[in-house]
Amino acid sequence: MKRLLPYLALAVLLFFGYRLAFGGGERQSSGTVAEAIADGATVIDVRTDGEWAQGHVAGAMHVPVGADDFEQRVDGLDRSAPVYVYCASGVRSGRAARVLEGMGFEHVVNAGGFSRLEAAGAPVER
Repeated sequence: MKRLLPYLALAVLLFFGYRLAFGGGERQSSGTVAEAIADGATVIDVRTDGEWAQGHVAGAMHVPVGADDFEQRVDGLDRSAPVYVYCASGVRSGRAARVLEGMGFEHVVNAGGFSRLEAAGAPVER
């Protein structure tokens, strides 16, 4: 048992370390997110300008997560309404979701990656 304790501690540390580094926002299936987007949900694309130019979810707000003014640009959004955040894979959107939660947004969904949303039927503009 004593031999397992360091491994268990490492597993717990890795889990919470990952969550702190990347985690944020609720996770939902791509299909559920695509339906919410089609119904007019608030969507934020946190990818780079180049990624945005190659295609994005129709009606999404473009605010790169690394932008110096990220918080100012999202400040006017309704904090009580659901907000769906996506990037290319779900990592940057997780970081952005954590920032939004820290700002007091009550229902933030990490929608994951753009290609998965597109494949699930989310409306896309190119």
